[in-house]
Amino acid sequence: MHYAHTIMQWRRRFAGNRDAIASIYDERFCRMFEFYLAGCELAFRRMGHKNWQMQLTRRVNALPLTRDYMFSAERAAARSRPG
Repeated sequence: MHYAHTIMQWRRRFAGNRDAIASIYDERFCRMFEFYLAGCELAFRRMGHKNWQMQLTRRVNALPLTRDYMFSAERAAARSRPG
C-alpha cells in the first residue's frame, strides 16, 4: 500500500503546483498527468491492475502475428547505444 500513498503525495504536490506546471507545459499535459497519477494510485490501492499493449493497423497483414520482431528491434537498439 505504500506505493499508493507515495503516488497520492505526488498527485497532491502536482495539484499544488498545477498552475506553474501548466505555464511550462500546457493544459492537455496537466489533464493527462492527473489521469495517469489517479489511475496509478487506484491500481495500487486495488492491487488488481494489468498492463495491456495493443497495436492497431488498417490491414490485417500489416504486422506479424507475434511481437517477436519488437524484441529483436529492442535488442539491436540496446546494442547500438553507447555506454
